[in-house]
Amino acid sequence: MHRQSPSVRALARARLVLPLLLALPWIAAGAAPPAASAPEHALIRVDAAQRTALGVRVAEVRPAASASLELPARVVVPAQAQALVAAPAAGVLTRVDAAAGDAVRRGQLLGEMQSAEVAQLQRDADDARIQFDLAREQNRRDTTLLAEGIIPASRAQAAAARERQAGAMLRERRLALRLRGAGTGLDGQVRLRSPIDGVVAQAQALPGQRVEAGAPLFHVLSGQVLALEMDAGAEQAAAVHAGATVEVVGSAARGVLLAVAPALAAGQHVVLRARLSESAGLRAGALVQARVHLPARAGLFAVPPAALTSLEQRESVLVEAPQGFRVVPVRVVARLPEAVIVDGPLRAGEQVAISGVAALKSNAGGKP
Repeated sequence: MHRQSPSVRALARARLVLPLLLALPWIAAGAAPPAASAPEHALIRVDAAQRTALGVRVAEVRPAASASLELPARVVVPAQAQALVAAPAAGVLTRVDAAAGDAVRRGQLLGEMQSAEVAQLQRDADDARIQFDLAREQNRRDTTLLAEGIIPASRAQAAAARERQAGAMLRERRLALRLRGAGTGLDGQVRLRSPIDGVVAQAQALPGQRVEAGAPLFHVLSGQVLALEMDAGAEQAAAVHAGATVEVVGSAARGVLLAVAPALAAGQHVVLRARLSESAGLRAGALVQARVHLPARAGLFAVPPAALTSLEQRESVLVEAPQGFRVVPVRVVARLPEAVIVDGPLRAGEQVAISGVAALKSNAGGKP
């Protein structure tokens, strides 16, 4: 029989002992050796003693609707609830009947002005009226002559066309006067009236002041309608939808989210707009903190940011199970300051690990 040398026998014994030495830490801890990977819904087995030693803590999985988002907001008046009264033509203000803070009714006189430009339009409108009267009389005579067979039909048709042209010119000139708040009399006077019910927020007009066409004179706000404009990050905006309930922190004011801007604003944020159904004494221009409640959507849940981890290049959470924790892959919908909105096979009320996650991943063979 061939006899092995002492060095060969020693090497053989080392090959048998080495795997046992590598497995001793896991045998002493009562856990299985690390797995090659953590497949979906794999169970990471840990007992109570190991959880305590690893510092594992858990938190509850909540429905996404129970989460909220706090954002800086501005109290504004919607565009449809405000009006700007500007000078319709160059001229001089002769009287001002409203000041900042005055309540006004629709059609109420705010001021008057004199304008040479308006006087010219009034004269043009008067000329157009004269031309229309002449064209109408000519059309009537030609219609009568045509009926008696004295003139051809083409002449009567031409007279009717001239009357229609003169009528169109007259309507155009009178419309130009109405748009400027002026009458048809040759006085060059313009009356400035409030287009809505509301409160005068700004009055930039003084008697005797000369103004150019388009100069702003009165800014009128409807005090009955207020809105909120909120600045949100792109991921925050992805979590909210029109119809969500909005509250003002520290106030009884509340409303409904109307719209989410489809594009980023200049500051790389998304503007959210909400209508307030209860203003609770808020004033336009106030800076407040708004709380947006996320709408309920099937399959969406809120978990603490610390619960989210990556295994096999997939976002996952570790869900508490009777013998340890299950690896549950999820899809991140939005990241909020205090919660992450995820979509995945979770149930409200389940517990997910929020500390000791790296140690649990090591047990599962994942990278901490």
